Amino acid sequence: MRTSEITAGMLVRTNFADTELPEGSVGEVVTVHEDPGAGIDIRFGDGPLMNILGHHGLGPAPRPGH
Repeated sequence: MRTSEITAGMLVRTNFADTELPEGSVGEVVTVHEDPGAGIDIRFGDGPLMNILGHHGLGPAPRPGH
């Protein structure tokens, strides 16, 4: 998924595993920084914001009920 396809409020699913985040985790995009090197801020569940630098590790997630 390209950064240009990601917008605030969009639900995304991770395509990678992390010590703090299992693969397939769904979160809501909060901020897409203008500088691609600054990454994308995503809130997973009720947790804190996480900054994801590798937008290629994200895919679209369907909205509940769709």
